[in-house]
Amino acid sequence: MKKILSVLLSMVLALSLAACGGRNTQPAEDGAAGSTAAETAGAGEDPEASAGTEETSAAAEDASEDAGGTLIAYFSWSGNTAQMAQMIQEETGADLFEIEPAVPYTDDYDTLLDVAQQEQSDNARPEIAGQVENWDSYDVVFVGYPDWWGDAPMIIYTFLESYDWTGKTLVPFCTSGGSGFGRSLDKLSDSAPGAGILEGLHVSGSSVDGAGEEIASWIGGLDLA
Repeated sequence: MKKILSVLLSMVLALSLAACGGRNTQPAEDGAAGSTAAETAGAGEDPEASAGTEETSAAAEDASEDAGGTLIAYFSWSGNTAQMAQMIQEETGADLFEIEPAVPYTDDYDTLLDVAQQEQSDNARPEIAGQVENWDSYDVVFVGYPDWWGDAPMIIYTFLESYDWTGKTLVPFCTSGGSGFGRSLDKLSDSAPGAGILEGLHVSGSSVDGAGEEIASWIGGLDLA
C-alpha cells in the first residue's frame, strides 16, 4: 500500500513540475521574439552613422540657405516692367518674384494716375500680397518698377522696407514713357539701408521689345559673377 501511495505521489509531483515548466516557457519566447524584432528593425543601422547623416543633411540645408543667389523682384502694371524682368532673368538665371498689391490697382489708366498721385501725397505703403521665400539666400536683388509721377510706385517702398538689406546688393531697373528713374534713385537707400546700390538701367516702355542687347551689356558691366 505504501508503495502504491509513493508511486502515486511521484506521478503527481512529476505532473506538477511539467505544468510549471509549460507556464514558464511562453514569456521567455515572447521576450525572445521582441528582442529579435528590435534587432531586425535596427539591423545594419549604426547610431553614430545615422547621427552623422542627419548632421550632414542639416549642414547641406544651411549651406543652401547661405549660398549666394540672385533675385529679380518687380512690380508691373502694364506689362513692360514684367517683360524687362524676364529678359534680365534670361541673362542671369535668377529667381523671379512679382510684387503684387493685396488690393489690385485699377485697370483704367486715368484713374490709376489719380491713385498713384494720391499714394505719393500720403507717402502710402500699399500692402503686398505675398513675400519672398528664403530671403537670406539672396545676395543680389534686382528691383524693377515703372516710373509714376517721377518716382517709384509706393508699393516698391513697401517691398524694400519689408526686408533686411544688410550686406546685399540692390540693382534697380525701370520702365517709363521717357522720364527715367525720376527721384526714386535718391530714395532707395533710405528704404533699403545696408544695401550696396549698383548702377540701374532705364528702358522706355515702347523700346522694351528691342532692349535685349542693351540689357545684356548692362548686366555684363555690373560684374556680378
